[in-house]
Amino acid sequence: MNSRSSLILSVSAILALVFLAAAREIQSGPEAAQAQCPPMHCQMIRAGEIEAIIGDGAGHRTRPGIWAMSSINHQFSIMKNMSSGMLAGEFRGKANTVLEYIDDSTSAIKREPTPDYPTRARLVFRARGPYYLDTELTLSDTQDRLKGVPWDFRAVAVNCYVNSPDDLRAHFLAGGEWTAFIPEKHAGPGTDIAPSYLKDSELEVWPKVDDPPFNWYKRNEKRFDEPFYYGRFGKMVLVLVFDQPRWIRFYLSPEGGGESLIPGMTSPAWDFEWIIPRKDYQTKREYLFRTCLVYKQYVSDEDVLREVRKVQADLGYETVAQLKGN
Repeated sequence: MNSRSSLILSVSAILALVFLAAAREIQSGPEAAQAQCPPMHCQMIRAGEIEAIIGDGAGHRTRPGIWAMSSINHQFSIMKNMSSGMLAGEFRGKANTVLEYIDDSTSAIKREPTPDYPTRARLVFRARGPYYLDTELTLSDTQDRLKGVPWDFRAVAVNCYVNSPDDLRAHFLAGGEWTAFIPEKHAGPGTDIAPSYLKDSELEVWPKVDDPPFNWYKRNEKRFDEPFYYGRFGKMVLVLVFDQPRWIRFYLSPEGGGESLIPGMTSPAWDFEWIIPRKDYQTKREYLFRTCLVYKQYVSDEDVLREVRKVQADLGYETVAQLKGN
């Protein structure tokens, strides 16, 4: 048999195998075909002016959360390269975090409890026109996370590592006035900001421990009046609006996101956490924490506040007025 005949037979054999595999796939149905596909580790979601890439971090150096976020008005991603926004501690460093595709505008990351971290968690990201990214974090502890620890609260921490803004400061209302603040250094004085609408007796007490989180014992003398803050990216503004105002805290760092890809710039951490007091904490209870990211062109501080009120009304977030019974 000459070499040309051998080549023809080899090609024919390969084609036969391809057709046979395709036939088996058709016979076994779409479920089997889907099962053979590798799992997705990231998804782009879009609505209106914004788009975001949500990833679970598996097999990548990037952390689970928002890998990138941009607008038709500003194509530069506002989330830190090789890090992420909305990086919840329930997923950070957890190998069993997986991505869940919901639809073209909605994605989620989730994980099941493990012996070393007994928490079931799911974080949904939903892009909504014209420029909203709604998030819903649902979690429940399968074991008592406060057993044997010296603190009297369950912290639900979320990092928001943003990408190289000219203005590193977070902007919020304090004492009825607009305030812009970032600590001078990581873990510096004033890192932790509590709400003004709570009494001192209602705030968490930080115990003395050998290796405390970087925001402990560094509470800012100023307190925020409303459960939101914003940051600027040139002509754009990113507003984070929070539900559960009794439990929300801000904590900030000028360089928590690490060095920027832009020489001479850093990536701040505009972080936050919810504090569940021991009296409100139960194992196997499901908790829901919601945050809306508003990413649009900046108009004014008054416009920011209008957006906050719109989010609260549209999504049914609890307000400070409701908290006070007004």
